[in-house]
Amino acid sequence: MDNLLAILNKPASRRAELEFLFSHLLSEDSSDEEKKEILLSLNEVGINYYHLSALSNEILKHSNLIDLGHNDFIDTCGTGGSGQSIFNCSTLSAFTVASCGGKVIKHGNRSITSKSGSADFLERAGVNLNVGNSQLIGLFQKLGICFLFAPNQHPKLKNVARVRKEIGVRTIFNILGPLVNPAKPQFQLLGTSDSSSNINMANALLNNGIQRAIVATSSSGIDEIAIHEPTSITEIRNNEILEWQFNPKDYGFVDCSLPDIQVQSLEEAYLFGVEVLNGKRGPGLDMVSLNAGFCLYLLGLCDDLIECFEIAKKQLISGKVLLNLNVYAKATQE
Repeated sequence: MDNLLAILNKPASRRAELEFLFSHLLSEDSSDEEKKEILLSLNEVGINYYHLSALSNEILKHSNLIDLGHNDFIDTCGTGGSGQSIFNCSTLSAFTVASCGGKVIKHGNRSITSKSGSADFLERAGVNLNVGNSQLIGLFQKLGICFLFAPNQHPKLKNVARVRKEIGVRTIFNILGPLVNPAKPQFQLLGTSDSSSNINMANALLNNGIQRAIVATSSSGIDEIAIHEPTSITEIRNNEILEWQFNPKDYGFVDCSLPDIQVQSLEEAYLFGVEVLNGKRGPGLDMVSLNAGFCLYLLGLCDDLIECFEIAKKQLISGKVLLNLNVYAKATQE
């Protein structure tokens, strides 16, 4: 135990040992007790960006990687964990960005803490989640977007699933999802539910070679850029980390409240999402315009945030985003 804590406490100087430790954690040959000890010890010492970077790289070594020969696309995957039952903003934002001409490879899973995860919403919309890599690449090349269902891409993670459930507390795996997109995007809008982790997430992204990214947490802990309250922004630009506050009121968005963006079931999340993608004006459409606009900003498709928001909003109001989602869903069934 002492040696384990020594490695976790000084990960920068003991990188090789840390990598071996995480390889052991993911192995089917390690015992459940060993896995529990590693995960709980990480919680004890405090998770930092060395841990995040090393474990994400170890997971990707064993993942079903997507190689497009380039990675000038964005992911909108967040950590989840807010417990506030927000609609599927990151998923709707991803399809909005694609409709605006941005390239998107969205990584995601089923819900753990919300009413509807990205995979739940897309499956309800008719998307076949069990699509192989060759078809995913074809979808991306044809439509500018594809969805990577995490369980299909990361077979090693099944080796820690039972232990995570038995522990019953949040671990490093609860925030690791956005760091293990197997297509390795160069651009990312990453929401977290705990702003204290944002600088570590940003440093892990930098360490893993990201070009531009934003890590965001709203003031009440929503893992999106919120429409009803300020959001803490940790931005990666020119290999530097910048921290600032975004307030939607400063950009002309109408006042609203948390219940305006909450849903109480998967079906309600689906119907809410369809209305937004079909151009229904209101807080939901504004919030998707906001998050999709930030993606356009990160991709360099426009430099002025207000212009980015307006471009996204125009696509949503036109109904083209819903049409494109339906085209994508149909293509996954072929």
